[in-house]
Amino acid sequence: MRDSVARCLPAAALVAAALAGCSHEASHVYDDRPSGDVWQAMKQAANQPRYADWIVIGNDVLVDESGRRIVMSRDLKRDVVTPGLAPHREEEKWRLTATLESAEPPTVRFSSPDWAVPAHFWALADQYFAQVRLRLAEMGPVTPPPGDPIGGAAATGKRDPRAPGHVPEKPADGGLAAP
Repeated sequence: MRDSVARCLPAAALVAAALAGCSHEASHVYDDRPSGDVWQAMKQAANQPRYADWIVIGNDVLVDESGRRIVMSRDLKRDVVTPGLAPHREEEKWRLTATLESAEPPTVRFSSPDWAVPAHFWALADQYFAQVRLRLAEMGPVTPPPGDPIGGAAATGKRDPRAPGHVPEKPADGGLAAP
C-alpha cells in the first residue's frame, strides 16, 4: 500500500504544478503607432471580433478606460468537417483580457485566466494582435511617424487640378489625347 502511495505522489505533484499555472499571457509591441491609436484599435477588435472559422454567438466586453484594460467573454461555435470523419459542432467559451501598458512604446498584454492548451492560447493571442494591427491599418498612416527625428509632415507635391474620375476630352481626329 505504501509503495502505491509513494508512486502516486510524484504524479499528483506534477498535476498540481501544471494546474497551478493555468493562465496564459502574451504581449505585442506596436512601436509604430501612438498609444491612443492602439487603445482605439484594441476596443474595436474587442467589440467587433472577426474570425474566419468561428461564429460569434455572444460577445460581452467590459472596458476600463482609466486602467486601459478590456475584459472579453465570448461564446463561439463552428461546424468541423474533416474528410473521413463525421461532421461535428464545437462550442467554446473564451475569457480574455487585453491591457495597454502605460510604457512607451505601446505594449498590449493579452491573457486568459482559463486553462487551455498553450498552442490554442497562442493562436487566440496572435488572432487578437492581428485584429488590432488590421484596425490600425484601417486608421491610416501616422504623420509624422513616431521616432521621426525631423518631425515634419511629408512635402506636398503638385496637385492635379482635375477631380478623380475625370474623363479627358476626346481628341480631334488624328490627334493624341492629353495625359
